[in-house]
Amino acid sequence: MDTCRFCAVYQEPLSVLGGLLYEDELVYTYHYSQEGKPSYLGHLLLITKRHVPGLADLTSAEGQAVGLSLARLSKALKVCTGAEKIYVEAYYEVVPHLHLHLFARYPGTPQEYWRWKVKDWPQAPRGSLEEIATLCEQLRAYLAEVVSSTN
Repeated sequence: MDTCRFCAVYQEPLSVLGGLLYEDELVYTYHYSQEGKPSYLGHLLLITKRHVPGLADLTSAEGQAVGLSLARLSKALKVCTGAEKIYVEAYYEVVPHLHLHLFARYPGTPQEYWRWKVKDWPQAPRGSLEEIATLCEQLRAYLAEVVSSTN
């Protein structure tokens, strides 16, 4: 699909800040960033390589890849950010291509900012382009270690 932003990102992965953090044959991941603005540190996107509109449309292999990737990415976020919880959201009305948002919830986050409001907390860790790139390197190194130890 020419107009799908997630299909386009996979065609040019260097266009995302920090590059791809993880990929296998069926999925890929990168750190979300708002162009030119400080962005929530620990906001990842897990996306299927095949243009799939939602979870119900996954093949068994894609479902396994999504599940395994969620587990690995959640652990990497906890280790690399010190997060207490990892949240996962998926809606795909705006871009009908399966993409899951992972958010690190940091210690000290007030309860009124838990769950879908976590990124709205005014004191939430936000990073510059350099800080996001540094976190991406830490996540990539952790994930490479985990993947190599399971093969």
